Amino acid sequence: MHAQVRNPKEAQDVILKKIKAGYGHKVRVYFLRTNLETDLADGRKFWVVEGKIKVKRLLFLEKSWHFTYFVSAEDGRILIMRGKRAK
Repeated sequence: MHAQVRNPKEAQDVILKKIKAGYGHKVRVYFLRTNLETDLADGRKFWVVEGKIKVKRLLFLEKSWHFTYFVSAEDGRILIMRGKRAK
């Protein structure tokens, strides 16, 4: 069972752990904004974490994109992930 996420650093750690599991040591993550939001329909709280990911592909090639993750404040689960390729 996941633990409650109480501050922005814990929300960022949840995201960082998920990204590192998928991309390994070649990934760099830059967090731009982390806010606590409330769903008006049912009152649930969640963290909105925005940032940028850069993955080194070859010697000089790098892939990067912007992301937005929605993390549940009650149990630390990732609810939604959105990504957009960086220009």
